[in-house]
Amino acid sequence: MPDSSFGRYSGGLHGRRAGRPAPRPWERSFRCPATARRRPAEAPARRYEDFIALHDEIAAASGPSLRPLWWTGIAAALGGGLLAFAAVVGLRTTFGVEVPVFAGGHTAATPAATSYALCAMAGTIQATALMHLLVASAARPVRAFAWIGAIAVVLLTILPLTLKGPFDAALATAGINLIGGTAVVVLLSAVVAGSRPFPQDGSFSRRRR
Repeated sequence: MPDSSFGRYSGGLHGRRAGRPAPRPWERSFRCPATARRRPAEAPARRYEDFIALHDEIAAASGPSLRPLWWTGIAAALGGGLLAFAAVVGLRTTFGVEVPVFAGGHTAATPAATSYALCAMAGTIQATALMHLLVASAARPVRAFAWIGAIAVVLLTILPLTLKGPFDAALATAGINLIGGTAVVVLLSAVVAGSRPFPQDGSFSRRRR
C-alpha cells in the first residue's frame, strides 16, 4: 500500500527518519506526534475530594448523636401521649371542659383522649425526624430546628382559638399545645446541642478556611 501524497510518510523519509525502515501499515498514523503520546492520568477534581471528605465527616460524626436523639424522641412521644390522654380525661370528667376542642362535646372522654394522644405522639415523632434531617444536612441544626419548632408551636397554639366550640375548651387546648410543643422543641434541641460538636466545627471547616 503506497503512502498517501498528503500523509505523514509521503514520498520517503527525510531528516531524522532517513535511513530507518519504513513503518508497517498498522503502525502508520496520521495524527500529530504530540497527540499520539499517552496522556497522563488526570488527578481527581478538588471539589470531589472536598465533597467526599465532608460526606465522610458528616457520616462519622452524626452517628453517635442520632441514637440518643431517637431514644429521647420516642420517650417524649410516649410520655407526651400519656400526659395528653390524662389531661383530656381529667378535664372532661372533672371540670367538664370539652378538650380537645376539635373533638366536640358529643365525643366521649376516652375516644377524645385517645385521638389527642395519638396526635401528640405523631407530632413528636415528626419533630424527631425533622431534627434528624437537620443534623445530617444543616450547618446549625439546633438553631434551624428552634426556628421551625417555634413557628409550629405558635400555629398549634393559635389554631384551636379559630375553631368553633366553647371558648374554655379552645383555650385549654391551646394551652396544652403550647406547653407540650415547647417542651418537645426544648428537649430535642438540648439533646442534640449537648451530644457532640457539629460538622462545621470539625477539621473540614478548619481546612477550608
